[in-house]
Amino acid sequence: MTNANHDAEQRRWADEVFEAGTRSYLLDDDPLVQFLVRWRLDHSVRRLLSEVRDLTTDSSVLVLCAGDGFEGTQLADLGFRDVTVSDISLLGVQAATKRDDRLQGLVLNANAAGVRDRSFDIVVIQDGLHHLQSPVSGFTEMLRISRRAALFLEPHESWSGRTFGRAWEEHGTATNFVFRWNRRMVDQVASSYLGRTPFTNLSESFWHHNLHLDRLGRRLGGGERAVRFLAAVKRVADTTLPNRGNLFCGLVVKDG
Repeated sequence: MTNANHDAEQRRWADEVFEAGTRSYLLDDDPLVQFLVRWRLDHSVRRLLSEVRDLTTDSSVLVLCAGDGFEGTQLADLGFRDVTVSDISLLGVQAATKRDDRLQGLVLNANAAGVRDRSFDIVVIQDGLHHLQSPVSGFTEMLRISRRAALFLEPHESWSGRTFGRAWEEHGTATNFVFRWNRRMVDQVASSYLGRTPFTNLSESFWHHNLHLDRLGRRLGGGERAVRFLAAVKRVADTTLPNRGNLFCGLVVKDG
């Protein structure tokens, strides 16, 4: 399949999803739902800001593969004032900017965004690279566009990632392979693309499987009590066995 055909299938699927506007579960104020959908990005962005002091909520952020823009809303909730969400689907971008007037929107292909080098301080993707036919090219595009940092959240190349995840995803006629990452892979791709430009690899893995955590949280009665329990369990797992976690944060900071 050519890139053009793959992109057309993904765009058609996304348009069908976003034709009705923002996905309903993202608007759910249930504490358990919000914990499940927000934790990864909140944790990763807060860590980035704590590690790289010249990056602040005044820094500009581009979210690629943003769908209906929930990641952009999260970033705005964290205090960022210059947030642009982008997606291959015009309907997704329209849903995002209609729902949240703090966001700017662009229709972009994450494999070839067409914006100038170093256009944004931070470039973010959550669960989007594995929808591309060329996930590695999507990552190098993030490195090209970012001035300071590229951050993505994707499945981890680990036993738990392979066990709890799927090899393929099918959404109607759109099919994609679930590409998995690890720290060494990020290091090699970034080194190959950036050449001798110095960078710091802050990538990490952790445990966070939405379906399993949701099932356990419901058995505990849901609500804030369940969230506190799940957060405590995750802290133990992420502290004692982080490298075996099912999910991965790829985080590259360009030095200087």
